[in-house]
Amino acid sequence: MDSRVLTLAAVVVALLIGLGVGYAVWGGKGAASTETATATTTAAGQEASGAGQPEAKEYKYTVYFISHGGPGDPWWGPVIKGAELAGDLLGVKVIYQGPEKFSVQWLVNALESAAAANPDGIIITITNYQALDEPLRRVIEEKGIPVIAVNVPDPRPEGERIPYMSYVGQDEYQAGYQLAKYVIKWFQENLGRPPKAAVIGIHEPGHVGLETRAKGIQDAFREAGLTPPEKIDITTDTAQAYSRFESYLQAHPDVEVIFTLGPLGAHPAMDLIRDKGLQGKVYVATVDLDDKILKGIEDGVVIAAVSQQPFAQGFLPVVFMYLYLEYGIMPPSHVPTGPTIIDKSLLDLVKKQIETTGGA
Repeated sequence: MDSRVLTLAAVVVALLIGLGVGYAVWGGKGAASTETATATTTAAGQEASGAGQPEAKEYKYTVYFISHGGPGDPWWGPVIKGAELAGDLLGVKVIYQGPEKFSVQWLVNALESAAAANPDGIIITITNYQALDEPLRRVIEEKGIPVIAVNVPDPRPEGERIPYMSYVGQDEYQAGYQLAKYVIKWFQENLGRPPKAAVIGIHEPGHVGLETRAKGIQDAFREAGLTPPEKIDITTDTAQAYSRFESYLQAHPDVEVIFTLGPLGAHPAMDLIRDKGLQGKVYVATVDLDDKILKGIEDGVVIAAVSQQPFAQGFLPVVFMYLYLEYGIMPPSHVPTGPTIIDKSLLDLVKKQIETTGGA
């Protein structure tokens, strides 16, 4: 067997074991060229030599990786890194595209442009299934291009949803629901009562994955007999997020928990708590991890964070697309990369992942 396939098999087995362990916690090519205009585009698998021009590399397949996450959101760095590594191992040209600012219309336009290039496959976030339904069905049913969803699925039942082959990513509802359940339990165990009030900062309103996470948080509060947290639009601008959180806390001094749905909300919320001397009075609970959030957990500013393993979300869909194109192997309908609730007791579990991939 080809040595690269053997190497890849070992990596995939290790990843899948890790994903299975992580999911069970809560119970459930080289240097890349980057072009920035209205989006960031990375052609993975282009290995640069130390001096002079990049070495030419032949690709058997070309796959577009289209996401709603642009260069301003640090969470997507490990996703891109994972996609690049898989492309490098397999000789697959992976073209990553993401907008500078969240835009459903940009996502639709990027999909249509990618389809016009007739690639061998498309990997895409189903950030707004209503807007992507018709163009994706044309790609799949009329052009015959295989599609894998990543990070955000079409939430409708299988018979109604967009007919992509597989979804690689966490259950978004459970991410919010399990996080809120943990926070309520934490308050009971440490303060002998539930939190008095909470708020949810959403940085991309209308993003179906973030809205689903928020619904999970609200449902967990309702289930506990508590008032569900209000959602506020904090935008993708961290300075704006800081200001909006500050104004909300001034108007609602009983808030004890700020739920955020990614680092773009978590970072300014943590900064605000430290700047205003609110440690021990207001806490952050968030989805996704990076170095700053990890430090927040260590310091007690962050109660817990949800790990959905972004590197795996970049690496695995490229692998599955390659296996399908090369061998006709159908991927699983859903490969769960999370959620895993990370608190102080589990920090060692994610430190290596963050150090090596940039996120967890």
